[in-house]
Amino acid sequence: MWRQAGSLAAASKRLGLSLRTVKRWVERYKATGGVHDAPKPGRKPLLTRAAAQHARMLLTSKGNGGAKSVAQQLYVSRHVNKVVDRKTVVRAYSKLAQEMGIKFRVKTREPSKELTASTIQKRLAFCRANKSRSWKSVLFTDRKKFAFYYPGEKVQAVQYLEEGQKHEAYRVNHAQVVNVYAGISRYGVTRLHVVSGSSGHKASYQTKKGTAAKNITAMEYKDVLKSTLLPEGRRIFTAQGISSWVLQQDNDPSHKDAIQLVDQWNAGHASSVSVLQPWPPNSPDLNPIENLWAWMDNKVNAMGCKTFQEYKAAVHSVAKSVPPRMSFNLITSMPRRIAECMRLGGKMTR
Repeated sequence: MWRQAGSLAAASKRLGLSLRTVKRWVERYKATGGVHDAPKPGRKPLLTRAAAQHARMLLTSKGNGGAKSVAQQLYVSRHVNKVVDRKTVVRAYSKLAQEMGIKFRVKTREPSKELTASTIQKRLAFCRANKSRSWKSVLFTDRKKFAFYYPGEKVQAVQYLEEGQKHEAYRVNHAQVVNVYAGISRYGVTRLHVVSGSSGHKASYQTKKGTAAKNITAMEYKDVLKSTLLPEGRRIFTAQGISSWVLQQDNDPSHKDAIQLVDQWNAGHASSVSVLQPWPPNSPDLNPIENLWAWMDNKVNAMGCKTFQEYKAAVHSVAKSVPPRMSFNLITSMPRRIAECMRLGGKMTR
């Protein structure tokens, strides 16, 4: 622009920059023949750009370990002539990512579960088959273990921390648990049904080997259906004038005889209940009851129960206090869940 305008002032006016700025860059151009930054002082980087690119490949690929392991691999592959510090590897990768405009995160928690190609296809097939379904008459069910981890501690899900503070609370290693089944619909939540696996719960059911069951069995699940989920579903939907409704359940092996039992229930109660089929494996993100469990967990933990008896009572009390609006919102989120799963090609949604 200085060449075209013929003067520093004219170039400054056209560009909307200060005269001082234009003058500085023109003088640099006159002195060096270019406008590149002058070489900065300091030692030569230990990792060349090629080494940094190789480090990036190793860091972002599975099975190569962290920065310390990558530093060793860079030496083995002769990208460097000595084993550099892991911080050097991280700095080189950060600089390269910045230059390439790539944003990256360092994740320290347990990795999320990777879905198999078969599971992804089953999830896609389910979503496509149910993208136009009305979810108003569906009862979503699940089993949840509530663990009494924080005796006497009021633990909030969210806490504002200032510098130097930590989000921590006393937590026992071997917590007592309340193992329950429940269902959620657009119109409310069923009562809880305590099953085997709960601390202090005497199991009246046996395994195939004839020993007392320590967890849910197919026989006990039949009792859950007959005494809780089916009658509670009928109560909830009948109150809304709905006579035909759908029972959703996951693929737990103990659920395999549910269709037969539901048919028997229909015959004996002049009702019309069907089982949602086929529910895709590894799909908690498609079941809104998971959000209910998380809400209940946070509510109970925030109560600071001192004994396990208090904790059990709190679990049942919180289940009875679920806001109607929450049930409504969770069920009406189903079309968005289905659409998002399809948009991601069957992969896990948020």
